[in-house]
Amino acid sequence: MCAAPVASADDREMGGGHLLPPDARVDGLTAGQAMGEAWYRNLTLPVAENPLFGNGEQCARLGLNGKVLLAIGFQPCTVPEGTTVYIIGITNFCDNVEPEPYFGADEAAQRKCAMVTLAPLVESIQLTVDGGEPVDLQTRRYEIFSPQRHVQLLADNFLGVPPGPATFTAWGWVAWLKDLPPGVHTLGTEAVFDDGGVHTWDLVVNVVADDHGEDDD
Repeated sequence: MCAAPVASADDREMGGGHLLPPDARVDGLTAGQAMGEAWYRNLTLPVAENPLFGNGEQCARLGLNGKVLLAIGFQPCTVPEGTTVYIIGITNFCDNVEPEPYFGADEAAQRKCAMVTLAPLVESIQLTVDGGEPVDLQTRRYEIFSPQRHVQLLADNFLGVPPGPATFTAWGWVAWLKDLPPGVHTLGTEAVFDDGGVHTWDLVVNVVADDHGEDDD
């Protein structure tokens, strides 16, 4: 129910790890669910604790066993071997509290709105890992929706609407990067828009070896 058209189950190697499509399940999550959680945190945390504004915890751990890294912000993240990185290409959401064009009364309307208000504006999205060959994320393979989420907006929410309950649904081009070997890895995505604008997501991940020989998969 939450995925765009079904992606191929195979993966590709990047930086010694493996790039998986967003409908793959990692530690109990799809990347669509991770995308919903990322926006949920941005919408519900006060500015002083919000990684969207460079504050608070920017290297969050998600999943049933904390084996997914959600990185929002600019600081490097250190994670144990066996951690999967949620790769952010570009994402968008619509909700039931903002005015048009970002208003959607229910989940179906929010799904459509989240896609049509952004997708036509994006010309390309490229992912690079450790300076290797870029991968095009702007394909059906890496497109996914989040489940609808319920939030309680704070008075200082960045939507500029009154505090109170709201719902939202997100859409985007994202992926998983699994099995990165120990060492420092540089990850980045660059989304180019038709007006010449560019949105980048850059992350340095220090993967620490498991010296105890435990299985993190």
